[in-house]
Amino acid sequence: MRAISFMKIDYVLTRKQMYFMPVFFVLAWVVGTGVTEGAMSLLVTCSYMFFVASIFSTAPFGYCVGKNRGFLLLLPATVKERVAGRFLYGLSFVALLGVLCAALWGVYALTGYELPLWTVAIGLCELAAGILLMALEFLFFYLFGEGKENWQYLSNIVRVAPGMAMFFAVNAFVGEIQDMTPAGTSVDLEAFAGKFMQAGVAAVAASLLLTAAAAAVCVKVIEKRDYA
Repeated sequence: MRAISFMKIDYVLTRKQMYFMPVFFVLAWVVGTGVTEGAMSLLVTCSYMFFVASIFSTAPFGYCVGKNRGFLLLLPATVKERVAGRFLYGLSFVALLGVLCAALWGVYALTGYELPLWTVAIGLCELAAGILLMALEFLFFYLFGEGKENWQYLSNIVRVAPGMAMFFAVNAFVGEIQDMTPAGTSVDLEAFAGKFMQAGVAAVAASLLLTAAAAAVCVKVIEKRDYA
């Protein structure tokens, strides 16, 4: 499938940023443990990683200019395959960071930390948000910013602002939970863990469907242009 080949090309073009991922992962863990501890710190850590994903997953758009654009246009493929390859890159990048976060959860569990089921559900919601942010950013770049250097400043805002908003929203959520506990007014969230898990799985499924819809829209738009 040519779409997979284009996904691989995007990884080759952006391979340098992959060298920095371990640094950002450690930084995310430091930020998480600096804010709180246990399962709550994992929520903050994962939200930071998906914030990073919202920035790094759009990197291929910046490389598709000049000589790279000419090279890609010479490759035999349909618009659908090119767009699908780009979206596969975004999904796989977010999934990779999701796997890293899941591995960190496993390490915490093995070291004896109590990880309530409802926090796992919130983690799934964070993953869904990360996928949705990626899809919306890709939609923006294909519709408005693809290959337009004069959109650089606006594109930087689009790459950073949504993920940052999610990161601060999770921090605020964690802060609310911590503030409720000492006052004795906290709700037994574990009692609703089952419903939270259902919501988390539904959120991931919905984000994947919306990503597919966004890709379809991009294909329709780019088919009317001379480059995708």
